[in-house]
Amino acid sequence: MRLLSLSSYSQCRRTLLRAPAGSWTTLVSLSLRRHRSGGSPRPNPRPRSDEGSRKPISPGPLLADANITPPYRIPKVDPNNIVPFFEDQVQYWSSLQWLPQRLQDFGIPPEEVRPLVTAFVCAVTSGELSTREEHHKYVLSRFAQVDDEDRLHHIDVLYTTILFCWASQPEQVQRLQSAGLSTDTVYRIQALVDAADLSFPAEEFTTARKLHRKFIMHVGPTNSGKTHNALRALAAANTGVYAGPLRLLAHEIWERLNRGQIIPAGIEEEENVITDDTDSALDVAVAHKQENLKYARACNMHTGEEHRIVEDSAPLSACTVEMLDTVRHYDVAVIDEIQMIGDSERGNAWTTAVLGVCAKEIHLCGEETAVPVIQALLKETGDELVVQRYERLSPLYVQEETLNGDWSKVQKGDCIVTFSRGNIFKLKREIEKKTPFRCAVVYGRLPPEIRSEQAALFNDPDSGYDILIGSDAVGMGLNLKIRRVIFQATSKYTGVREAALSISQTKQIAGRAGRYGLHGKDSPGGYVTSLLPESIAHIQEALDAPPQPLSVAYVGVGSRRFQKLSHALPPDSSPQTILAASYYISCLPIYLRHEDMLKKKYHLVCQQLVDTHIDAMTAQDISMFLLSPLPVHDEAASQIVKRFFQAYQEKMSVDLWECMSDSPLVANLDAIERLQTEGKTKGITSVKLQQLESLHKAMVLYLWVCFRRPVSWHSLEDVIALKERLEKALDWALQAMTKLQPGRDSESDLRRRREEKDKLTYLHGFEERLVRAQLRGDS
Repeated sequence: MRLLSLSSYSQCRRTLLRAPAGSWTTLVSLSLRRHRSGGSPRPNPRPRSDEGSRKPISPGPLLADANITPPYRIPKVDPNNIVPFFEDQVQYWSSLQWLPQRLQDFGIPPEEVRPLVTAFVCAVTSGELSTREEHHKYVLSRFAQVDDEDRLHHIDVLYTTILFCWASQPEQVQRLQSAGLSTDTVYRIQALVDAADLSFPAEEFTTARKLHRKFIMHVGPTNSGKTHNALRALAAANTGVYAGPLRLLAHEIWERLNRGQIIPAGIEEEENVITDDTDSALDVAVAHKQENLKYARACNMHTGEEHRIVEDSAPLSACTVEMLDTVRHYDVAVIDEIQMIGDSERGNAWTTAVLGVCAKEIHLCGEETAVPVIQALLKETGDELVVQRYERLSPLYVQEETLNGDWSKVQKGDCIVTFSRGNIFKLKREIEKKTPFRCAVVYGRLPPEIRSEQAALFNDPDSGYDILIGSDAVGMGLNLKIRRVIFQATSKYTGVREAALSISQTKQIAGRAGRYGLHGKDSPGGYVTSLLPESIAHIQEALDAPPQPLSVAYVGVGSRRFQKLSHALPPDSSPQTILAASYYISCLPIYLRHEDMLKKKYHLVCQQLVDTHIDAMTAQDISMFLLSPLPVHDEAASQIVKRFFQAYQEKMSVDLWECMSDSPLVANLDAIERLQTEGKTKGITSVKLQQLESLHKAMVLYLWVCFRRPVSWHSLEDVIALKERLEKALDWALQAMTKLQPGRDSESDLRRRREEKDKLTYLHGFEERLVRAQLRGDS
């Protein structure tokens, strides 16, 4: 057992609750939480109704407050004057019209809401919470992190968190009772704070806390080769795992490890000559294209929608970050794109991976921006950290001469980046009209398989698809031979307003140009320019600017904490209320922030999908669905998913075709397949393409749940078959929307070559093990 230092013991937190007179003393007398204790949470003695009887409640203003703009506007927070701001604005916060209803939803009786808030306001305005000790306890420095774009909402969250944290302190019991709060209400506040507490998030991963882990960060810009050494360490490990942001990346690692295309660490590498046909989606190719069974390692793959098992006991695995197993022990773990720990919608998966993965040696690959927040997280765990920095392998040049608004000036190998799906197809039509080139397209809504196919068309010098048009996510998980990146604009709509691209966003997009080794030895590097001259200054300034460190990592609501909160709240609380309680009550350290659940995914999930079919769902089911890839921003796909939920609720059986027999999305697929059979392309529009994308999203959700609830979600073969139909239809529809060039048939040639390559993919189970043994000459 690893001995704890004296400083570790000093972080232990003991809260002794002084028991006032009253019946509540039979419920609780002692709450004990220890840093790195690994102890089980305090059982809740309060009786609970049956899980299945939970009924949804009206959300009221609980989640809608961020969109309300009162006449008074809260001033901007001065980081040097946080305490005066905190004391001055509490009175206004206490008068917000939605506050009483929120507190009632959290279990505070209506008649006790005002006494509770008044006592808190008096404590704040009198300076009781402004001392140095209290400043640290309540993390008042978080006020300096408030986003100007949504200032009122974030300040509302901070005040509510501090209110509950303050009211849960043992020394406030007598004051609150004197103000008119019952002992049951005081206990409920303490139970809520205990259930929601995230002051020491590493405590949730007790197995990892028993290990001494070594972290090695490989950080650098795009096209710096930062994944190279990490993957070689993985290939040499007895046991190990790769976790990346996309299924495409997990699939590539799975394929390369099984084929022996990654040379293990400790073995001298030959000169790594990267040829033009190197098919790697990694930051830089890490091995030769040719297979070498001498280095082959059995590796399984696990993603949300696909499991590929080479051997039941394979020592290596590749997965998406959300699928990373934090219980299994590994020698080496590689976590890719670590800067996504600062992503407001997916960052929780990276935070969980860093805190929870049980590996002796952990390699984090990504941008320099992630270093400070990783240092803060690992200071909490006591693990070792080594940072290795990399420089870009090929130069990147800014071309001051822009296109001056003329798309006829595009050249072979150009990638145009725009920020809306509608713009992508508009530019495709315009460029194909003005130039002899055809355009491949890559954007977020496209299924990974189709994105990969479009990338292959762009990379093939004989395909005729010489221009790529994509969104700001272009390049992640794809091998793209981009010579020049052209910004259609340097601002994008954020959902609230038009905002300039951040330094990090600009660097990421521009860095995709001139990838090392993909353009031959004569290529001097990559180029970046813009459609209009006024955008060049922003691009140049962003590329010259030093990396801006991430200020926070994001956390979500795991199933364990979700269940604890459901027991601390009133018995009829909806998932929406449970999530809101975590968001408003959790005490977080300065370097953590909640995933943006209220404005984005969780608000829509709870309001549109889960709350309407909640009656028969357990807490485990609810938390599972909230972590699933629900198409919350796609109304057409959401309608199908609602049918899935309804069938699950009413029958505990989700038959695919019973749920979709009359779906207009299926009718659209049938119509497109008829057009394909008849060879008619004039009927294909971007709207029909979008309907195919929506149906594909619903199938991805079904597959995700099917792997977790295979008995109830039992149409696996039907879903796989429909998904394949969709991908073929999407591929054909994209080609149908491209102008014809007589004499070119490279698409069919390319597809034939890819099919031949697919025949070489690995056999499963015993057949593959037999082939591997025969090739190696084993008995």
